[in-house]
Order: sequence, then structure tokens, then C-alpha cells
Amino acid sequence: MDELRRGNGSFPSRARAHGRSSRTIVRKKGNGGKGNWKRFFNWKWILLVFVTAILLAVGGCSAVLMSAPTYSLDQIQKMDYSTQVYDHKNQPAIKLGAVNREPITMKEMQKKNPLLPLTFVKVEDERFYQHNGIDYKGFGRAIVRNIVAMGKAEGASTITMQVARNAVLQQREKTMSRKLNEIAVALNLEEKYSKADILQSYLNYIYLGNDVAGVKMAAKVYFNKDITKDKLEPQEIALLAGLPKAPEGYNPFTNPEKAKFRRNVVLDKMAQTDSTIRPLITKEEAEKYKKMPLGVDKENLNKYVKQNGSAAYKEMIKREAEKRFGIDDKTLAGGGYKIYTGLNTKAQEAVDKAIKDKRFYKGHENLDAGLTMVDPNTGEIAAVGGGRKYLPGYALRATENHQPGSTIKPLTVFAPAVERGDYNEYYTVPDKKITIGQWTPKNYDNEYHGDIPMQEVVAKSLNASTIWLLKNVVTLDYAYKKGVQAGLELGPKDKGSYAALGLGGLTRGVDTVQMAQAYTAFPNAGEVAPAHVIRKIVKPDGEILEPKDGMDYNQKKRVYTKKAAWYTHRMLRNVVEDGTGIYAKLNDGRPLAGKTGTTQNSKEAWFVGYTPDYVTAVTVFNQGGEEVELTGGGYPAQIFKQVMEETLAGIPPKDFQNPGVPEPQPPFELKPVGDLQASFDQAGKQVTLQWGDYSDRLKYRVERSEDQSNWQPIGETTEGTFSDKGIQMPDAGGGFFGGDQPAEPKTYYYRIVAIDTQAKGGEKKEADPGNVAQVAIQPQQPQPGQDQGDKPDDKKGNTDQGEQQDPGGFLGGGDQQQGGEQDSGDQQQQGGDQTPPPPDGQQQDDGGFF
Repeated sequence: MDELRRGNGSFPSRARAHGRSSRTIVRKKGNGGKGNWKRFFNWKWILLVFVTAILLAVGGCSAVLMSAPTYSLDQIQKMDYSTQVYDHKNQPAIKLGAVNREPITMKEMQKKNPLLPLTFVKVEDERFYQHNGIDYKGFGRAIVRNIVAMGKAEGASTITMQVARNAVLQQREKTMSRKLNEIAVALNLEEKYSKADILQSYLNYIYLGNDVAGVKMAAKVYFNKDITKDKLEPQEIALLAGLPKAPEGYNPFTNPEKAKFRRNVVLDKMAQTDSTIRPLITKEEAEKYKKMPLGVDKENLNKYVKQNGSAAYKEMIKREAEKRFGIDDKTLAGGGYKIYTGLNTKAQEAVDKAIKDKRFYKGHENLDAGLTMVDPNTGEIAAVGGGRKYLPGYALRATENHQPGSTIKPLTVFAPAVERGDYNEYYTVPDKKITIGQWTPKNYDNEYHGDIPMQEVVAKSLNASTIWLLKNVVTLDYAYKKGVQAGLELGPKDKGSYAALGLGGLTRGVDTVQMAQAYTAFPNAGEVAPAHVIRKIVKPDGEILEPKDGMDYNQKKRVYTKKAAWYTHRMLRNVVEDGTGIYAKLNDGRPLAGKTGTTQNSKEAWFVGYTPDYVTAVTVFNQGGEEVELTGGGYPAQIFKQVMEETLAGIPPKDFQNPGVPEPQPPFELKPVGDLQASFDQAGKQVTLQWGDYSDRLKYRVERSEDQSNWQPIGETTEGTFSDKGIQMPDAGGGFFGGDQPAEPKTYYYRIVAIDTQAKGGEKKEADPGNVAQVAIQPQQPQPGQDQGDKPDDKKGNTDQGEQQDPGGFLGGGDQQQGGEQDSGDQQQQGGDQTPPPPDGQQQDDGGFF
């Protein structure tokens, strides 16, 4: 009954009636499906899966190992695993990698420098003499790191595997397949050769930076020592042994602090006691050698390293390959890649020749230069000037920062002024004293030039008017924004500085790559082409590498409007034609534009110029010592000229193309009409006025006077012509009052007042009256035998073109021509400009008006 009260009125089930055991039976029945599924996931099943996976992995690895080809040391050493660089025409140009090498035997090495091979072993592969080509402990560690990193990680390659790596270049990426191939080749080498042979091969072919391979050449380049004759000091050995990890990153010529840090790490390793190899030096000696200088000399590069004209370009490739594609210099040097670039070998030769030419430095050894040439259509860098004495490992002058001076003006002031203020070359800009805070910019000539066209501001590179534009038209925020968009690496302090954004006094400066890139906006209708050297990289197996996210430089970026770019370009052309850049003009006369720049105290000078083919930025700077008067229109412009002429020789000139914007027009200027002309129409009994209608926004008020004092308006027109039909004709014969008085002419005076129909606010609405034109109308005299009212003979009284005029007809303002023959048509008098005399010295008959 209790069940009935708690339930739905039915009797209790059989299961409940039989108690606990029957409830258990019911549970098994209800969960039977799930229980059966779990039976398959016991420890036996897991063990079976694990063993199967191991067997499959072992089988797969065994298949790779067994199928891997075998190589001899001689074969591996003869393999060309350098990287091939192609030029802008896809032709082989230069190679990257270990192109400077001198072999040495282990016996020769141990005779004078036994510590050298031991140090490399202790640093690179301390179990080298214990393993059979594979360090299983290190290999296992690498697998764990790959799993933890969920991707590729650095493998623990042994010295033997590093030697074997050259034979498996088609799999340069850190993959398990490549590693297995390395293992197979390494095992084969260990079976065929002694440890001494393998170590000798390694020490002869390991890349050690600056296009140098092998310890013998490296010792010469870094320390000027021949290790077959000279003994290396422990700190020198430590520096060499530390380079394989990152040859360019620890380059002692370009990164001395990092190189010293790495050297000291190796010194500690050499003194390490808990290692399979005995300590090579004591800890006390290690501390002593850490205090030693690096002891390297750049002059050794010039002495031992083979030079070619593309050393600076090769350095640019190395930097970009790591930045954009993640390929370090060590991998690049021996990776067997194919790199397609924008290199123009003709241009690069011209750059190397010009930038080292002493004539351009006038005997000043303290001057140096950097240069970058960019194809504005693609952004690809065609040539690079590393410096007068550039060698691998030297500072690359093309990428050194310097104050840009006035070359920044088109980027941050002139083009933005066109955008924001609708300025053009004709607009007037005040060049006068301007003070901002405690700072008053001055012009180069220490003078102010008053109100001048913007074209003159640009051509003369005037500072005061430039700062006026920046302050009153552009604003600092907008100038900073445009500079950054163009690719200039501006600092936070530059954003609030008129001197920085207006005159180029930046906190960090810019390099020639940035400036050449920024100026691509002008021949590209306002779009900047990101500067880069690498078009694409192809792996040995044919795969094209993709650049990192955000580093695909094949797309142009709009920075300025088409109008701003074209109007600024027009002004930059004038800089070369008639401004500070005249020494950059090319002898073949091809179209060219550019801008000069000089910094305070003439420490740095720039010229950035361009044709439709190339944009080239040149900087010449004083490294200190002797003072030299540098200007952008001097040294840099002359270098630019020689480089561009040699590069473009044989290439047909191209002209710049308007990107589809209206050509700039002078701003409207309300001015008096100065070319009024008047003539009398005898047949129509009217005076016809003509003048130049110089704007559609004008209307003209016509005024007339008979005494030049009392002027009366007689009409208005929007055209450059007007007919006055309200004149009074004088009486013929007897004068105006009859009698025997001779007839007198009647004279009318005219002037025009121009009225601006679009004048606003306080703008002037009416121009001053223009020149005065006058007409003297003679009474018509009857011919003999005719009544006074009869129509005169056409040949006697008509003033049509080519007919003879009666001397008593119109009274001219000029001398009358002898013989009474008239030059042409209605006679006119022009106010203002003088009419040039007719040919052959004849006098001109001005006809019947003054």
C-alpha cells in the first residue's frame, strides 16, 4: 500500500519484490552496452597499440635508413652546397657561402695547435670519441624538445652528422626524415673513416662567417695567423670555436660585444670539469683570457678574402633572408638555395666604382658614403653602396642612420601641404621670420625672401617658409603620420618636433634604404613600393619558401593622393632643372627629379633623385676630424649623376606620366585689365572693345569718358569683348555748329574694371581700373562731285583691310605711314604692353584712334 501511495497506483515490480539482487540485475541490463564497450580499453589493448606503433615507427625508420644513399668524404667535400643568387633578369650572378677556404690536415693542425680540434669537439660534440656517429642521448633530447615545442626545434647533431648534412641538402628543414637521412649517412661514414678523418673534414668545411670556411682561413682572417706555422692563443681558439653556432650573429667585426660574450662562454666550457673530455684550461686561466681583447683586425679581410663587387648586396641578402624567411646565415651559406633578387649587376658595378672614387671626396679621407638604388615599379633593390672601403664584416653604410636634412621635406611637408591645403607650385608662401618657442629657423643664405611661390620654396630649399607650411597647413601629427607611412623609422620625440619633421633633425636618423623607398611614392602616383632585395627563395627540392606573415613586400601601399604625388614631383623636377640639384642633371637630358639635403654644420649631405626607372638615395657624411663643407647639391649629387648615367646607358629615356589629375593652375589673382584695345567700326557706327578674359569667375564693367575725368559705366559683360553703340558721330563739314569751321574729331576714352564674382569675406571684389584705350572719330568728308550725303567711294573712305585711307580720316595715336597705305584691318592701340615694331624698320600706322 505504501508503494501504491508513493507511485502511480500500480503494483510493485517483480524486481523490487525480489530485493537487492534483482536491482543489480536490472542495472546490468540497463548499462550493458557501455560495459561491453569498456572491455576493449583495458591495459592489454593499450599495450598492443603501443607495440604496434613502435614497430611501425621502427619499420619506417629502418626503411629510410636502408634506402638512404651512401657517400664518401671525398664526394661530400666536392659537393657545391653554396647558395646561388640570381639577378633581376633571373640570370646567375653571385654565390653565398664558404667561397674562401684553405685546407689543412689534422697532422699539420696538431703540430702547432693541438688545442684547436679538442676545443671544437668539447664545444660541438663532447661525446664524439664515444659514439658511432649518433649521440642517442642528444637525439632523444631533441625528440622530446620537438614534442614539447609542438613543431620544429634544433636537433642535437653530432660532428659526423654535420659532415653528412651536406649530402642531404634536398631536406634542409629540420624534419625527422632529414634527420634519419643524416643518421644513415653518418653511420656509413663512421664505418668507413676514422674519427680523425671525419674531424679533419669538419674543421676544413665548417662555415665561420664572412664568406670563410675552415679553421685555417678563419685564423688568417680574424687573427692574421697561419695555423700551420703560428700558435693560436686559448682566447683566439675560443672565439673560433664559438662561431659555428651563429657565424654572423657572433661576427667579431660587426658584433664585437656578442662575439666577446660567446667567446667567454666557450672559455668556460674549455675549463669545464664535468665533461667526457678533460679540462683544456684551468678556471683561473679562463678568467684571465676573458679579460683579453678580441684581437681581430678588419684589414685582414682585405688581405685574405676574395673580393667581388657585390659584397654589400650579399650582406643585404643575408639580413633579409633571416628577417623575412627565418633562414640564418649559417643555413643560408650551406643550404643550396636559389635566391632570386632585384640585383642589377650593371648598376652594382657602377655603384662600387663611384662610391670608391676618390674624386668625389676631394681628397678628404674622413668622408664616407652610402647608397641604395630601388626599382620604383617593384620595390626591388637594384644596387647597394656599402661604403668607400666596404668589406664583409664592415659596417654597411647604406643601412647606417644619418640625419636626412631637407630631403625629408617632400615627404612630411610639401606633399602633405598639397593634400591638406590644396597647394601647388604657384601658390604663395610667406618666407619670413617665424619663431616657435625659443627656436627660430633660418635659411641657408641667412635671408628671408618674402611672399614667394611654393616652387621657389622647394627649389631653394628654404627653411623658414617650410616651417610656416608645417605649422599653419600640415600640422605635426599629419607630417608624422605621412613620414611613418612612407617607411621612415621616426622616434616618439620626432612627433612633437618642428625641426625633426620640417628640417630633418631626427632623433635616430634614417638610412638610404628608407629614403629610396619613401621617394618611390612620387613616380608611383602616391604609392610606396616596400624596398627589398629578395624576390623569392627556392629550396633545393624546388619548393618556394613563403615569407613570414606581414612580410610579403610585393604589394604597394598608398601614402599620398595621386594629386599630391604629381604636384610634388613637378616641383622636384624643378629642383634639378633650376634649383639646388642642378649638378645631378644627366648628360643625356632624360627626365629627372630629386631633392638635396644638408644637415646642420654640414656634417651630412644627401641627394635623393629618381627617373621612371630607378630611385637612388645617396648620403655623404663626415666621420669626424677635418671639417668639410658638405652640401647635398655637391658630393652626393655628383655621385648620383655618375651612377645613374652608367646604369641607364643604352636604355631609352622615359618620361614621367601624369596619373590622371588636372595640371596645377596658378591661384586666382584679381588684377587690372591691361590689354584693352579699341577700334571704330565705320559701317556699324560703333566702337568695339577687346581685352583678355583671364578667368571665368570674372565679369567686367565698361566705363567711358570724354575727358578722362568723368567716367560713366556703360555696361557689363562676362566676355572679353564689348560694343559701344551709344556714341555720337561728329558732323561732316562745318563742324558741330555749322558755318565754315573745319570738322573736328570726337574722342572717346574707355577703361575696364574686373569684378570677382566669387570673392568672399574681406577679399577684394574689384580690381583697379586697367589701361585706357581711346578712339578719335573723324567726320566723313564728301568726295568732289558728290553730295555731302552721298555714300563715299569705297576706295576713298573705307578703312577695310588693304585699302588706302584718306589722310583726313581716322586720327591715329601713332605716326602715320608715308604714302597713306594701311598695314592691316581696323587699327588698334594697346594699353600697357608695347607692340613690337614691324619688320624691315617700317613704321606702323595706328589708324584712326590713339
